[in-house]
Amino acid sequence: MAEFECYVCRKKVKTGEKFTFTKTGSVHFDCFASTRRKEVSPEKVEKLSILVSLLDSELTHLLNILNLQTFSAEAKEMLKTRYKDIEKNAGETTRMISEL
Repeated sequence: MAEFECYVCRKKVKTGEKFTFTKTGSVHFDCFASTRRKEVSPEKVEKLSILVSLLDSELTHLLNILNLQTFSAEAKEMLKTRYKDIEKNAGETTRMISEL
């Protein structure tokens, strides 16, 4: 499994945990959300809350897909394609949060 270091708390980030990547590097979901809540201006708090909820849902969905067991090549390819699509969406949501 891949291992990274969270740039906020400096603890290891492992595959199987909720995390994302920003321009600064890898970051735990909770560290990222907490940091952004402190930095975002009051008029953007509602938008941040919605985006954080979306990102949480996307990351949870990714972890659920990782836990699915499949044996056929066709099913594995389908899961890989869906995973990449959701991962792309999570990346876009992360970018939107970073830009607030």
